[in-house]
Amino acid sequence: MIVTDHDPLFAQLKRILATARGRDSAITLQDLAHRAGASRREVEAVIEQRLLDFPWPLVAGARGVHIPTDAEDINRYVHSLHTRHRRMQIREATVRRKARAAGFPEEAGRFVNPSRATHMELFA
Repeated sequence: MIVTDHDPLFAQLKRILATARGRDSAITLQDLAHRAGASRREVEAVIEQRLLDFPWPLVAGARGVHIPTDAEDINRYVHSLHTRHRRMQIREATVRRKARAAGFPEEAGRFVNPSRATHMELFA
């Protein structure tokens, strides 16, 4: 989904989120979508694509999305992002290592199918 500079959904989300100051006022994506008259996917796409266009930082947690009111809100969210990113890096490295061990060769950073003879030997 591509959003434009004059997207009415963005304007609605901005208006709704302006009231979500602090963890206690966080709003779930589902509730945000309901209040904006959009699907959750549309709301997620707009927030992701237009994050820089909001006049304040947005953070997310178990309670939903909100505008941070103290540094700890920001630090907690940044730590959460870092942790998730690191877990994804480890998962990628594991898949790559296992794929190589299973005999899938890499060419220019991408895996290719092994030759038929090699494939039959590996999975026999």
